[in-house]
Amino acid sequence: MMLTSFLSNAESEEGSPTHGLVGLRPLPRTAEMDHGHNHGGSWAGTPTFDEQQGHYPFVADHLDIIKGWLDGDFKTKRVFFEHYWGLSEARDDLDPEKNLLIKTIRDWESNGAVVEHILLCREYDLAIQRGHKSAKPGPFKEDTRILYEQDIDDIRAMFKKAHKQNILKHDNYKLIQMVQEPSFFATDQRFQPIMDKVEGIAYECHQFNRHWPLETGWGKPEKIIKGAEWTLDQNKEYIFYYGPIRWKGEVYYEFVERDWLQKFWKAGLPKHHHRMHYYLNTFPHADGRGRPVGPETDPHSVLGFTKWLIEQIKMIPQEKRVRQQGVEGDA
Repeated sequence: MMLTSFLSNAESEEGSPTHGLVGLRPLPRTAEMDHGHNHGGSWAGTPTFDEQQGHYPFVADHLDIIKGWLDGDFKTKRVFFEHYWGLSEARDDLDPEKNLLIKTIRDWESNGAVVEHILLCREYDLAIQRGHKSAKPGPFKEDTRILYEQDIDDIRAMFKKAHKQNILKHDNYKLIQMVQEPSFFATDQRFQPIMDKVEGIAYECHQFNRHWPLETGWGKPEKIIKGAEWTLDQNKEYIFYYGPIRWKGEVYYEFVERDWLQKFWKAGLPKHHHRMHYYLNTFPHADGRGRPVGPETDPHSVLGFTKWLIEQIKMIPQEKRVRQQGVEGDA
């Protein structure tokens, strides 16, 4: 009976339209791969996911999608990745044999991965600061990350050509427009033609710099909620890309990472919606470098936080599931 109940719940979970995906960007992965990085401070000596092998069975089983690493314990083969368009003509060469985006997809597919979401944008502001002198902004000064319509058309045509040449497994992929400003895209009609060409929106919510504090920072809950709800109303997907998060710095308080999410949900950010996805981007930035990666039994660790988020989004109590299905049936 217990086995039957478990299988029934698992099948219901898999086919359920009541929640979106929970994803993770695991960093640092291994000392060899990532300890040489310097983003918000040196990553040398920071805890790695590789060291936690065998210590996150729940997360390994229930995580839906991952970025940048298939060598951990995670069972999923679904991946997402970020890609920046408009940094140089060489990177954006529309010949599938030369294009970096095509190469990235091909590399993942050749390793058995299923590419679920490509988070795409023109990363002009940071690119110029980091030495990409040829970088070009998008069409809107309000958010220079937004792509041109022609960018998307060119990429879609390239996908078809690459598939016809047997370079890619599919002739199209989900393009998610990464945005910088949390609600501009939802309030300016000029964006609508671009929205019609992509599968959704991804917004990065950090706990650092201009994003802190939550109530008065760049990504105020009401602005993010407006963007998320507008996106879902368009029958598109919305990715809440959360992180990097604080650890034991001057402004840290216990479970600040959970507190922010709970405040967003209380304010009205959709929590259980089949096109509303929560991806964690908890790389070791600034005071976040001291946070332990695991084990998942440590609620303060990255894997412990991931476990909590999976439980919040995916492990919907049966009685709540019945109520939601009843509401959908009435509608």
